[in-house]
Amino acid sequence: MNLESQKNQTEKPVDEKWFDRLHEAFFEDYEKLSGNKENRELEKESFINGVTENPTLDYPELLDFNMDQREEALLLLKEDILLDEETDPVVKKIYRTKINEIVASVRMLRAAKDGDDKKFSRYSSFIHGVPNPENTAYVIDAIKHKLAATDSNDPERQVVVQRLNKLLQNYKGEVDPDMVDRSVLPEKSGVKGFVQNSAEAVACMQEVLDELGVDNWEIVVDSKKGLTGFSVSQELKEINIPSDDAILARKLTKRKLAGLVEHELKTHIARRHNGERSKLKLLGLGLDRYVKGEEGVATYAEQQVTGATEFAGVQKYFAIAVAKGFDGQPRTFRETFEVMKDYYSITLKNDETINSRAINAAWNDCVRIFRGTTGTTPGAVFTKDLAYLGNRDIWQLVSKNSNVVQTFSIGKFDSTNSEHIAALVQLGILDEDLLSLNE
Repeated sequence: MNLESQKNQTEKPVDEKWFDRLHEAFFEDYEKLSGNKENRELEKESFINGVTENPTLDYPELLDFNMDQREEALLLLKEDILLDEETDPVVKKIYRTKINEIVASVRMLRAAKDGDDKKFSRYSSFIHGVPNPENTAYVIDAIKHKLAATDSNDPERQVVVQRLNKLLQNYKGEVDPDMVDRSVLPEKSGVKGFVQNSAEAVACMQEVLDELGVDNWEIVVDSKKGLTGFSVSQELKEINIPSDDAILARKLTKRKLAGLVEHELKTHIARRHNGERSKLKLLGLGLDRYVKGEEGVATYAEQQVTGATEFAGVQKYFAIAVAKGFDGQPRTFRETFEVMKDYYSITLKNDETINSRAINAAWNDCVRIFRGTTGTTPGAVFTKDLAYLGNRDIWQLVSKNSNVVQTFSIGKFDSTNSEHIAALVQLGILDEDLLSLNE
């Protein structure tokens, strides 16, 4: 969506006085929790071979991250805003809640650096939430359907199905009958063929950036770090593309690349670009707890190309629910891994590589949800990935009013969050931008 009215806007943003100071202190928490590739591979080998009970996850990005300085700057900014220097009560409120969220992120990362799993988990829950009964009921029901559809004469697979069913029976929640169901999900688009090299991916992405009018992002072909997948850094404004060998090895389809472009560029990057040029510049970084709406919209856009038979985020949500103890039994990294390995050994395509693929998938899920922790404290996890099931909420929203899609590219906010909507309406942003779409 090209919002010319935003680009040509001469009106001063309502948060012009505060945005640069917040931007200077801003960071993405998950980007600080990545590990050293070589160390992680060694830990994975020891873990898979049973040498270690739980892996030791390293967080080198935290070593040089000045947490005290960031927190001090944020608290000073909050004090300046609240001491009547900001006269607009809406701006004052949304900046206060955003600053509180970022301060909590700083303290969460400090807990990760100190190895304090319980404190880390409390802050993660405050920022990213915890599994709720309604979504947990849906996820459990979705997995039960998968297990019921499993038709195998393999005695080992039958034992795994029985083990998973026994676990799932411990949850008694019911699915909300008024929520949208899978029937709304689209089929695959007609895009065919495979991506042959990184240059093809670069050309595709550069064309989209040009269409969006985005000229301050960099595309980097990462041939030195052994990157196996695409990654986007909102903090660095950088798109990382794997080498030719990695692209060929993963047999990347053009449909998958098109879906990736919809998700990362036409949603995440476009929403940031448009938000920073809107009446409220904070929409470029995101209102507080916007991530559920952000990932919900991004996966919704991706599904228009890739198609889908299930809402996004089910497996990630399940992994967190398992670790948090949806059945009353919180779990460590190892204990969660064993459940997820069972899950993937049934849900992945059954062939001669099923065991290794199930192990890799379970390992990757557990690394994602236990990042920031030691992996040894049952139930202490990083809950950010709950956001992907926001896809179902976005489909629910669209099913009720398809015109809401026109607001998705305005900036980084949660379309299902009533407080976000109220604030943007009070600032005249949603009305203004909706009118511009009809020009």
